[in-house]
Amino acid sequence: METGRIGQGAVLFALSLCVGAWAQGAQGARGRGNGRGARGAETAPAAAPAQAAVPPPAAAAPAAGRGRGGGGAPAGPNDLYDFSAGAGEFAPLRSGSPAESQQQITVAGQPLAYTVRVGYMPINNATSGEPEAHLFYTYYARSGAGARPLAFLFGGAPGASASWLELGGFGPKHLDLASDGSAGLPPYRWSDNPQTLLADADLVFVDPVGTGFSRAESPALNAKFASPLYDAASLGEFVRSFLGQYDRWNSPRFLIGEDFGTGRVANLASYLALHQLPVNGVAILSTAPASDATAGDEEYMTLLPSEIMTSWYHKQLAGELQSLTAAQMADRARQFASREYLHALYKGDRITEAERSKVLADMARLTGLSQSFLANNDLRVPKERYDAELLREQHEELTPSDTRFSTYLRPGGGGRGGRGGFGAAAAGPAADVHEELMANGFLSGYEQYLRQDLKFSNPGIYYLRQGGTSPWTAAVSDDLSLANAFERDPKLQVFLGFDYFDLNSPFYAAEFTLAHLQAPEATIARNITTAFFSAGAMAYTDGAALTALHADLSKFIQKAAQ
Repeated sequence: METGRIGQGAVLFALSLCVGAWAQGAQGARGRGNGRGARGAETAPAAAPAQAAVPPPAAAAPAAGRGRGGGGAPAGPNDLYDFSAGAGEFAPLRSGSPAESQQQITVAGQPLAYTVRVGYMPINNATSGEPEAHLFYTYYARSGAGARPLAFLFGGAPGASASWLELGGFGPKHLDLASDGSAGLPPYRWSDNPQTLLADADLVFVDPVGTGFSRAESPALNAKFASPLYDAASLGEFVRSFLGQYDRWNSPRFLIGEDFGTGRVANLASYLALHQLPVNGVAILSTAPASDATAGDEEYMTLLPSEIMTSWYHKQLAGELQSLTAAQMADRARQFASREYLHALYKGDRITEAERSKVLADMARLTGLSQSFLANNDLRVPKERYDAELLREQHEELTPSDTRFSTYLRPGGGGRGGRGGFGAAAAGPAADVHEELMANGFLSGYEQYLRQDLKFSNPGIYYLRQGGTSPWTAAVSDDLSLANAFERDPKLQVFLGFDYFDLNSPFYAAEFTLAHLQAPEATIARNITTAFFSAGAMAYTDGAALTALHADLSKFIQKAAQ
């Protein structure tokens, strides 16, 4: 794990890259190059209007996977499972009193006692006072510890619940996973989590509208919350209501998000700052890249280092390269991508035969791919083709969320063409098998954990990843909203976590954006902390990465809470 810092002037841009990806890439497929339109023209509202005209949702299938592509779910409606925004009125949720229980775990040989509360928070219309949604949450508060930092944690892009972070990473209990990262088959088990952030801050895991058990008050209101504007407004009102209900107004506040939902916490930080509820820190895991870093040939330049790291992990490189550490290999990948490879892409058809031969040889040496394959792809290898090609001789295909894992190679998987390509490609995106095998356990395990340990039950459907949201609409000005947030809180601290083996959020794409800042040297190393992990998406599901990540976040919270 590597750590480093970037200065205060970088905070605005670092957060804006996340909000940009959140607003631009939220609708439709989440693979690189998909769903990344131009920046929206609308700005974040000064306050959530009491009533607003909501455009009818576009006809679109629910986003697959945890908001990032893949999925492999059958097409067509499923009105026994999917929440229908066009349905008639239905019985509204009633918040009532949260279920409360006293729990205890052992951390570092010492008992850690805490109170957990599970329930709903009504999100009320400011004018009528009537609820428009109820958000489901779990709240862990350490017993007898006095005033403590308070962290709000959110799942990935629209459609992903916070249970991944709760039972997978930072809650007091951790779902037991196999060595291959899968949850296996029932019965599922969980155990004390020695890396829980509860030792550092009280934790609130929040499911936005349409995820988990959270629902709009009626189907007609569902589409209202299916945009970055109202997503931030509803979550902002959740934070305000929570601080009041539990008398936590004076607690240092933190927001933690992951995946393409990292833009959610960036946008929420802006909303809270505009409403006089600034946060002390924002932690962004598996940072979503901005469109500026994935436009045109920049897409291939910023993706290549993650592909090189994956080839290194699978021991497909020459011996002298395999002997390098992960940090050393990442540096070698950055150097090649930003120099010789970028020069070749820039020259295009003007490249000489000698130059082309050299870059093909060097690229083959660093990726483990054949020169003929690279030539057929015109030096540009999309992640789908890379995933299918690297282990093709073993009839295996990589999983893009964590390329350390593989599954059987689909017939025709990946194709073999260049830009536009030729050769048969598999129809539709493949399921991300690594995520699917974990999702099996997270849904059943979390439902049982709620009932068995937390004494909470609900007869409704718990949407782990999808099914409860309207098609997402994207309209937000990332630059303006984050400028407002940072202008009001120049001490805001930001933690950025990058994963070497996540092709959906390539680490060099985020680095590329951060490198194009004009931050004064005097502010370097003041406001942004970066860390790199030898893991894929959801680094917290990897034992070694979770240990490093917990240590980094613990230091981050302690510093920003001062």
